[in-house]
Amino acid sequence: MKKITALLVLMLFVIGACCVSAGADAYRITVNKSTNCVTVYKADENGEYKPFKAMICSVGKNDSTPSGSFKTQAKYVWRELFGNVYGQYATRINGHILFHSVYYNRTSPDTLETSGYNQLGTAASMGCVRLTAADAKWIYDNCPLGTRVDIINEGKDPLERPNAIKLGKNATYPSWDPTDPSPDNPWKNEGVKFHYIALHKKVKAEGLTSEKLAEVIRSGIVAFDTANNIIHFDLAYDISPEKKGKYDVKYFATDVLGNYGEINGTVVIE
Repeated sequence: MKKITALLVLMLFVIGACCVSAGADAYRITVNKSTNCVTVYKADENGEYKPFKAMICSVGKNDSTPSGSFKTQAKYVWRELFGNVYGQYATRINGHILFHSVYYNRTSPDTLETSGYNQLGTAASMGCVRLTAADAKWIYDNCPLGTRVDIINEGKDPLERPNAIKLGKNATYPSWDPTDPSPDNPWKNEGVKFHYIALHKKVKAEGLTSEKLAEVIRSGIVAFDTANNIIHFDLAYDISPEKKGKYDVKYFATDVLGNYGEINGTVVIE
């Protein structure tokens, strides 16, 4: 009876391990401590790993994130961290080292620590790999337990590291991660916006150059990202400075969250 029981326990362990590891070779993850960038590699039809996705992160201060190769071990929707704070969408890499969101004061997505969020891209944690909520959830959802994680401290990343939006003094909801997929996230109603003095302008044709025309068209127009930071905007128009007439102008911009906005105006060359 004892032998049968032991055999059943062994079978359950093996089955459980297989279930946990199913699909674990679909992705590999590299954490580059020198650039605070995470690169996800995806296996192609030949089993070769190609760069697939890059994520901005914050690794540990004072080299507290260990280098080496590991396999993910557990997942938590919320996980208590050092300092009586909490990480969302946590995936254990090894020991007390996890992937997780920037920390929250409670297990509630409206209690984000804004200063920690604004540190993304720099070494700032106690050893864990901090990510935006969206990126932490992506790993949580797509990378099965047993996924290989390589933590390195040198070299160039194969994909450009994304930027994280800054939650500055004009941020409408500084205690929410703008990337959080929660349906309650108030940032979902925000986006790129333009403030302007005038969208319809007039300029004299005499002495008008392409550079002067662009300056006139841009004057008095300011673009803001989702979190109300000033950002660069682009123009689209087909105008010959020496040809009088009325022309359409499009002002457009995309912020680091991928949110897009545009407005339309006119310019009259007299």
